[in-house]
Amino acid sequence: MMSLAGTVSSVWDGINDPLLGSWMDRRRFGPDALRTIMRISAVTGNIFNVVKMLDGGMTAWQHIILLMACNMLQDIVGTMDSVAGQKIRAGVSPLTQQRGRVSVWSAMGGQVAWPIANLANVLMGFSSVLHITDYQIIVVGATILLPFAIVSSLLPTFVRQRVDFSEEPREQKKKRNLAETFQVIKYNKYFIWNTVANFITVFTPDAGDETMIYRYLMPTMHVFGKPMSGEALLVLKQMLAGIPSTVCQPFNRQIINKLGGPLRAQKIKTVVDVVCNVAKYFVGFHTWPRFGIVMLCESLIYTARNWDGVAGDMLNYEFYDYVELKTGERSEGVTSAVNNLFRKTVSDNIGRVTLNAFLDWTGYKGRYKETGTRPPKRFLDWMWPMYTLVPVIDSSIWLTARCFVKWSPEDRARTELALAERRAALEQTIADAE
Repeated sequence: MMSLAGTVSSVWDGINDPLLGSWMDRRRFGPDALRTIMRISAVTGNIFNVVKMLDGGMTAWQHIILLMACNMLQDIVGTMDSVAGQKIRAGVSPLTQQRGRVSVWSAMGGQVAWPIANLANVLMGFSSVLHITDYQIIVVGATILLPFAIVSSLLPTFVRQRVDFSEEPREQKKKRNLAETFQVIKYNKYFIWNTVANFITVFTPDAGDETMIYRYLMPTMHVFGKPMSGEALLVLKQMLAGIPSTVCQPFNRQIINKLGGPLRAQKIKTVVDVVCNVAKYFVGFHTWPRFGIVMLCESLIYTARNWDGVAGDMLNYEFYDYVELKTGERSEGVTSAVNNLFRKTVSDNIGRVTLNAFLDWTGYKGRYKETGTRPPKRFLDWMWPMYTLVPVIDSSIWLTARCFVKWSPEDRARTELALAERRAALEQTIADAE
C-alpha cells in the first residue's frame, strides 16, 4: 500500500516541484511575498503533519488516502516554502560569511529544541511503567508541540533582508521559458556532484533508523529500580555525545574557515565519518567501556556533522551567487525544486525499497516489543554491521564526488566582489530609470 502511495506521490512531485520552483525563479518574488508564502506554510504544513498521524478507526486504505491527500497539499505549499526560505536566507547579506552566521544561529536554535523534540523517545523507554502506548505518546506529544512548531517555523520570516533579488531594470526584463530556467544549473558544479552522490548512495542497503539498534540490541538499564529500554538509552547517548558539538556550535563558521573553507571542511567531515564508523564496527557495544568508545566516536561524528551542515549552506549560497554572476539569474527555485524532486522521487522511494529488502532478507516482521518476542537471529547479527559500515560506503562516495568540485575561498571572494560591482551598477540603472 505504501509503495503504491509512494508511486502516486512521486508522479505528483515530478509535475509539481520543477514547475513551481522554476516559476518562482521567473516570477522574481520580492521579500514580502516570500515571507507570506513561508507564513502560510508554517501553519498549514505543521497542521498536516499532525493530521497525518490521526487514526480515528480508519481502515488501512482510508489512512493511505488521507496520507496522500495531506502529502499532495503539503507538497505544493512545501515546495514554495523551500524556495522562499532559500531566497530569504540568501538575501540576508551579499556576503557568504554573514549568511554563515545565520546558518550557525539557526542550527543552535535547533539544538536547543532537540531535547524537547526527542522527549517522545524517553517516554517510550518508560512506556511499560507509564502504561501508555507509543501511538499515544507520538500523537498527543505532536498535538501539544504544534503551536511551538508553528511559531518556530514563523520566526525566519522576520529576518531582515539586505538584498532584494526581485529588482531588475524594465528594459532588461524578459520572459524565460522552462528550459532556459533549468539551463542555469549547469554552472552549479557543487549541486551537480551532490546529485550524483545522492543518486549512487540511494542504492546502498539501508539499515533503517538507529532507534531499531537501541530497541532490539542494547541491554536494559535500571534507573531507581525501574527498567529503562534502549530508546531511552539512545536519548541519553545522544545527549552525552552531543555535548562537544553543542560547545562547538557557535564557532562552526570559524572552524570551517580554519579548515580551509566550506568545501574542504565537508571533505574532512566525510573522513571523520569513515574512521569513526569503522572504529564503532570493531569496538562493538556489548560492554559499558565499549559503549563509551562508541559514544566518543558518535561525539566526533556529531561535531563534524554540525560544521558540515553550515558548510553546505555556505556553499549553496556561494554557488547561487556564482550562477548569478555567470547568467544574471538566481537559481534557488530550480535548484530547490530538483533537490526536492530527487529526494522525494528517488531517495525516499528507492531508500524505502532497500530498507524493506534488507529487513525482508533478515526475516524482520516488526511488533516484537509489543508481543514480547525476539527478532530473528539474522536481523540481530546484521543490524550492527549495516548500521556502521554502510555509512562508510556512503561517506566514501560523497568524498569522491566532492573531489570533482573545484572551489576555494578565493573563488568566493572574487565572485562576491564582481557581484557587488554589478549590483551597484544595477541600482544606479534603476535609479536613473525612475
